[in-house]
Amino acid sequence: MDDENTKDQEIDLTILLPTYNESSSIEKMLDAIKTIIPTNICTEVLVVDDDSPDGTSDTVNSYIKKSDGVIRFRIHTRKNKRGVASAIIDGISVAQGKFVLVMDSDFAHPPQLIQTMYEKLVNNECEIVVGSRYIKGGKFDDWPIHRKFMSRLASILPKFLLGLNVNDPNSGFFVIKKDLIKNLSFEAIGEKALLEILVKTKGVKIKEIPYICKNRKEGDSKFNFLVINNYFKLLRILLGYNRKLS
Repeated sequence: MDDENTKDQEIDLTILLPTYNESSSIEKMLDAIKTIIPTNICTEVLVVDDDSPDGTSDTVNSYIKKSDGVIRFRIHTRKNKRGVASAIIDGISVAQGKFVLVMDSDFAHPPQLIQTMYEKLVNNECEIVVGSRYIKGGKFDDWPIHRKFMSRLASILPKFLLGLNVNDPNSGFFVIKKDLIKNLSFEAIGEKALLEILVKTKGVKIKEIPYICKNRKEGDSKFNFLVINNYFKLLRILLGYNRKLS
């Protein structure tokens, strides 16, 4: 579903929100984005929902019907849950913006940084902007110790195993030029779409900006054993990919 007022305009920026059971937070996030985005940036917000049983899609569709047309809102609902990474890759493929910014809908990622990240690309400072928890100014807010430890370990491994010179290669908060990956294929396993994008676009200019990652206040965390297992499965696949290139 689209807003009529922006239907024929060329979209500058797509804000991509992958969701699963986010009905308690999604409307607040859409409101926050609508408030923050300047009117001179032609923007669409694309929610990619994995057929959430909590009614996330219904909430978004109701929001779209009430929206005023300043920003285009769309929803892409996928039947059968397939995970965050595949939701992101699918979302990028159907995004209409020249640039695509990916973020969570639970306010772990601050919407106040959207314009700053977007402008880094528009000004040709780089081809990928990564919101980083591991550079000066970035940190975790109210995260459990075991989650911080696991996140830190997972951020270090790609440096040694995959040769990535990025401090936060598993960030879920990033923006890319859509054309950067249009000819690439992806495994899209688990949660970490950015990691696979970085490996398969190695050599492009990347800029990291710090952000404070907040622990979710509503809804349930998606972190579990399957997330960890899928991460190491993806690492093994990307190691094989690197070996084929060398």
